[in-house]
Amino acid sequence: MKIVILLIVGLLLLGGAGAGALWLYHKYTVEKEEAATPKPPPPPPPPGPPAYIRVTPIVVPMIGANRVQQFITIVATVEIEAVRQPETVGRQTQLIDAFITALYAAVDDRSIMTGNIVNIPAVKEKLTQAARKVLGKDVVHDVLVQVVTQRNL
Repeated sequence: MKIVILLIVGLLLLGGAGAGALWLYHKYTVEKEEAATPKPPPPPPPPGPPAYIRVTPIVVPMIGANRVQQFITIVATVEIEAVRQPETVGRQTQLIDAFITALYAAVDDRSIMTGNIVNIPAVKEKLTQAARKVLGKDVVHDVLVQVVTQRNL
């Protein structure tokens, strides 16, 4: 009977020592590993409403074999991040120059024309590329083509 009691007391002591060792292991190693793992940074705040740069109407002549065949007038607005607007204020003249250059090049190679009709998605793509060259890829969200008119001569 003494042996059974000694065995039970021994098992209890061994179990207690094992439980204590497991508790110490978790307290000093697992918690430190969790604390050492960096938490991901909080997500950035949602962007505010966009700002817009209004561009004056741009008139581009379509030159045929011997003369000007038609005039194309394009009114566009550039959508940018509102927080970046102060740095773009002085660059409107450069933006208009880039738009005119891109449109004249596109008229020359007829990449914005489908037959005698203006291809508006192509115009939008050319203007977006030009705006991103001037203002930066991360500043310009989109170019909104508001009006396109064609006047045949």
